[in-house]
Amino acid sequence: MDRRLVLMGLAGIGAAPAAFAQNTVQPQSPAAQTGGAAGGVHGTAGVTNASPGAQGQMGQAEQQWMQQTMMVGSVALQTSEIALQKAQDEDVKQFAQFERDEQTTIAEVLRSMMEPAGTASPQGAAAQPQLDQKHAEMVQKLQQAKAGEAFDKEYVKGQIDGHQELLQIQERFLQGRPQNREAMNAAKLARGHIKEHIAMLKDIQEGL
Repeated sequence: MDRRLVLMGLAGIGAAPAAFAQNTVQPQSPAAQTGGAAGGVHGTAGVTNASPGAQGQMGQAEQQWMQQTMMVGSVALQTSEIALQKAQDEDVKQFAQFERDEQTTIAEVLRSMMEPAGTASPQGAAAQPQLDQKHAEMVQKLQQAKAGEAFDKEYVKGQIDGHQELLQIQERFLQGRPQNREAMNAAKLARGHIKEHIAMLKDIQEGL
Protein backbone atom coordinates (compact mmCIF):
# COMPACT_ATOMS: atom_id res chain seq x y z
CA MET A 1 0.00 0.00 0.00
CA ASP A 2 1.23 3.48 -0.81
CA ARG A 3 0.84 4.99 2.66
CA ARG A 4 1.44 8.49 1.31
CA LEU A 5 -1.53 8.03 -1.02
CA VAL A 6 -3.67 6.82 1.84
CA LEU A 7 -2.78 9.80 4.01
CA MET A 8 -3.56 12.17 1.14
CA GLY A 9 -6.94 10.49 0.77
CA LEU A 10 -7.62 10.77 4.47
CA ALA A 11 -6.89 14.48 4.27
CA GLY A 12 -9.59 14.71 1.63
CA ILE A 13 -11.98 12.82 3.86
CA GLY A 14 -11.22 15.32 6.62
CA ALA A 15 -12.64 18.10 4.46
CA ALA A 16 -15.81 16.14 3.80
CA PRO A 17 -17.80 17.06 6.95
CA ALA A 18 -17.52 20.78 6.22
CA ALA A 19 -18.47 20.21 2.60
CA PHE A 20 -21.46 18.09 3.60
CA ALA A 21 -22.73 20.69 6.05
CA GLN A 22 -22.17 23.55 3.62
CA ASN A 23 -23.95 21.82 0.78
CA THR A 24 -26.92 20.76 2.85
CA VAL A 25 -27.62 23.63 5.23
CA GLN A 26 -26.23 26.75 3.57
CA PRO A 27 -28.98 29.29 2.72
CA GLN A 28 -29.66 29.81 -0.96
CA SER A 29 -29.95 33.00 -2.89
CA PRO A 30 -33.40 33.98 -4.20
CA ALA A 31 -32.28 32.98 -7.69
CA ALA A 32 -31.34 29.50 -6.54
CA GLN A 33 -34.64 29.10 -4.71
CA THR A 34 -36.48 29.43 -7.99
CA GLY A 35 -34.99 26.10 -8.99
CA GLY A 36 -33.78 27.26 -12.39
CA ALA A 37 -32.51 24.55 -14.73
CA ALA A 38 -29.05 26.12 -14.86
CA GLY A 39 -28.69 25.64 -11.09
CA GLY A 40 -28.50 21.84 -11.36
CA VAL A 41 -27.90 19.72 -8.31
CA HIS A 42 -25.51 22.14 -6.63
CA GLY A 43 -27.89 25.06 -7.09
CA THR A 44 -30.57 23.35 -5.01
CA ALA A 45 -28.45 21.72 -2.35
CA GLY A 46 -29.08 24.17 0.49
CA VAL A 47 -31.88 24.56 2.93
CA THR A 48 -33.98 27.58 2.01
CA ASN A 49 -36.35 29.82 3.89
CA ALA A 50 -39.12 28.81 1.52
CA SER A 51 -42.14 26.88 2.72
CA PRO A 52 -41.82 23.08 3.08
CA GLY A 53 -43.86 22.66 -0.07
CA ALA A 54 -41.20 24.41 -2.13
CA GLN A 55 -38.74 21.70 -1.27
CA GLY A 56 -41.24 18.83 -1.07
CA GLN A 57 -42.66 17.43 2.16
CA MET A 58 -40.60 15.18 4.36
CA GLY A 59 -42.64 12.05 3.75
CA GLN A 60 -42.30 8.49 4.97
CA ALA A 61 -39.50 7.71 2.51
CA GLU A 62 -37.45 10.68 3.73
CA GLN A 63 -38.02 9.82 7.36
CA GLN A 64 -37.02 6.20 6.79
CA TRP A 65 -33.90 7.27 4.89
CA MET A 66 -32.88 9.61 7.71
CA GLN A 67 -33.43 7.04 10.44
CA GLN A 68 -31.55 4.30 8.58
CA THR A 69 -28.67 6.61 7.67
CA MET A 70 -28.37 7.85 11.25
CA MET A 71 -28.51 4.35 12.74
CA VAL A 72 -25.80 2.86 10.51
CA GLY A 73 -23.82 6.09 10.81
CA SER A 74 -24.06 5.79 14.58
CA VAL A 75 -22.42 2.36 14.37
CA ALA A 76 -19.59 3.85 12.30
CA LEU A 77 -19.25 6.64 14.87
CA GLN A 78 -19.23 4.39 17.93
CA THR A 79 -16.82 1.84 16.45
CA SER A 80 -14.52 4.65 15.31
CA GLU A 81 -14.45 6.04 18.84
CA ILE A 82 -13.40 2.58 20.04
CA ALA A 83 -10.74 2.42 17.32
CA LEU A 84 -9.29 5.73 18.47
CA GLN A 85 -8.54 4.01 21.78
CA LYS A 86 -7.39 0.62 20.48
CA ALA A 87 -6.13 0.91 16.89
CA GLN A 88 -2.38 0.54 16.35
CA ASP A 89 -1.98 1.14 12.61
CA GLU A 90 -1.53 4.85 11.90
CA ASP A 91 -3.76 4.79 8.80
CA VAL A 92 -6.50 3.08 10.77
CA LYS A 93 -6.21 5.68 13.53
CA GLN A 94 -6.43 8.54 11.05
CA PHE A 95 -9.44 7.06 9.33
CA ALA A 96 -11.18 6.52 12.67
CA GLN A 97 -10.61 10.19 13.55
CA PHE A 98 -12.00 11.49 10.28
CA GLU A 99 -14.91 9.04 10.34
CA ARG A 100 -15.91 10.10 13.84
CA ASP A 101 -15.84 13.77 12.84
CA GLU A 102 -17.81 13.18 9.65
CA GLN A 103 -20.50 11.01 11.22
CA THR A 104 -20.96 13.59 13.98
CA THR A 105 -21.50 16.31 11.37
CA ILE A 106 -23.84 14.21 9.23
CA ALA A 107 -25.98 13.38 12.27
CA GLU A 108 -26.22 17.08 13.12
CA VAL A 109 -27.22 17.92 9.54
CA LEU A 110 -29.90 15.24 9.43
CA ARG A 111 -31.30 16.35 12.78
CA SER A 112 -31.44 19.94 11.53
CA MET A 113 -33.41 18.73 8.53
CA MET A 114 -35.84 16.98 10.85
CA GLU A 115 -36.16 20.06 13.07
CA PRO A 116 -36.81 23.04 10.75
CA ALA A 117 -35.60 26.43 11.99
CA GLY A 118 -33.97 24.69 14.96
CA THR A 119 -37.34 24.12 16.63
CA ALA A 120 -37.65 20.92 18.60
CA SER A 121 -40.37 18.60 17.35
CA PRO A 122 -41.66 15.07 17.95
CA GLN A 123 -39.56 14.02 14.98
CA GLY A 124 -36.48 15.51 16.58
CA ALA A 125 -37.15 13.62 19.78
CA ALA A 126 -37.19 10.39 17.78
CA ALA A 127 -34.04 11.31 15.88
CA GLN A 128 -31.69 9.59 18.32
CA PRO A 129 -30.82 6.33 16.56
CA GLN A 130 -31.66 3.10 18.31
CA LEU A 131 -29.37 0.25 17.24
CA ASP A 132 -30.96 -3.04 16.31
CA GLN A 133 -29.51 -6.30 17.66
CA LYS A 134 -27.15 -6.90 14.73
CA HIS A 135 -25.55 -3.46 14.90
CA ALA A 136 -25.44 -3.42 18.70
CA GLU A 137 -23.55 -6.71 18.63
CA MET A 138 -21.05 -5.24 16.16
CA VAL A 139 -20.29 -2.40 18.55
CA GLN A 140 -20.08 -4.75 21.54
CA LYS A 141 -17.69 -7.08 19.69
CA LEU A 142 -15.20 -4.28 19.12
CA GLN A 143 -15.61 -3.03 22.67
CA GLN A 144 -14.56 -6.44 23.97
CA ALA A 145 -11.75 -6.99 21.43
CA LYS A 146 -8.14 -6.58 22.46
CA ALA A 147 -5.98 -3.93 20.84
CA GLY A 148 -3.67 -5.18 18.15
CA GLU A 149 -3.45 -6.18 14.51
CA ALA A 150 -6.55 -8.38 14.75
CA PHE A 151 -8.56 -5.44 16.10
CA ASP A 152 -7.41 -3.17 13.27
CA LYS A 153 -8.46 -5.73 10.67
CA GLU A 154 -11.83 -6.28 12.33
CA TYR A 155 -12.50 -2.54 12.56
CA VAL A 156 -11.65 -1.92 8.90
CA LYS A 157 -13.75 -4.89 7.77
CA GLY A 158 -16.66 -3.62 9.83
CA GLN A 159 -16.28 -0.14 8.34
CA ILE A 160 -16.32 -1.55 4.81
CA ASP A 161 -19.46 -3.57 5.56
CA GLY A 162 -21.09 -0.56 7.23
CA HIS A 163 -20.25 1.80 4.40
CA GLN A 164 -21.62 -0.65 1.85
CA GLU A 165 -24.83 -0.77 3.89
CA LEU A 166 -24.92 3.04 3.99
CA LEU A 167 -24.39 3.14 0.23
CA GLN A 168 -27.34 0.79 -0.32
CA ILE A 169 -29.52 3.04 1.86
CA GLN A 170 -28.68 6.07 -0.28
CA GLU A 171 -29.16 4.15 -3.53
CA ARG A 172 -32.57 2.80 -2.50
CA PHE A 173 -33.72 6.24 -1.44
CA LEU A 174 -32.56 7.92 -4.65
CA GLN A 175 -34.08 5.19 -6.82
CA GLY A 176 -37.43 6.03 -5.24
CA ARG A 177 -37.24 9.53 -6.84
CA PRO A 178 -37.71 11.53 -3.60
CA GLN A 179 -39.76 14.72 -3.88
CA ASN A 180 -37.83 16.59 -1.20
CA ARG A 181 -34.88 18.22 -2.97
CA GLU A 182 -33.00 18.91 0.24
CA ALA A 183 -33.06 15.23 1.21
CA MET A 184 -32.30 14.12 -2.35
CA ASN A 185 -29.20 16.32 -2.59
CA ALA A 186 -27.99 15.28 0.85
CA ALA A 187 -28.30 11.63 -0.20
CA LYS A 188 -26.39 12.30 -3.43
CA LEU A 189 -23.59 14.03 -1.55
CA ALA A 190 -23.46 11.28 1.07
CA ARG A 191 -23.35 8.64 -1.68
CA GLY A 192 -20.25 10.25 -3.18
CA HIS A 193 -18.46 10.43 0.17
CA ILE A 194 -19.36 6.83 1.01
CA LYS A 195 -17.89 5.56 -2.26
CA GLU A 196 -14.67 7.46 -1.54
CA HIS A 197 -14.52 5.96 1.94
CA ILE A 198 -15.03 2.42 0.66
CA ALA A 199 -12.16 2.81 -1.81
CA MET A 200 -9.94 4.24 0.93
CA LEU A 201 -10.85 1.49 3.39
CA LYS A 202 -9.98 -1.20 0.86
CA ASP A 203 -6.58 0.41 0.35
CA ILE A 204 -6.01 0.42 4.10
CA GLN A 205 -7.23 -3.18 4.34
CA GLU A 206 -4.70 -4.33 1.75
CA GLY A 207 -1.89 -2.86 3.82
CA LEU A 208 -2.82 -4.53 7.09
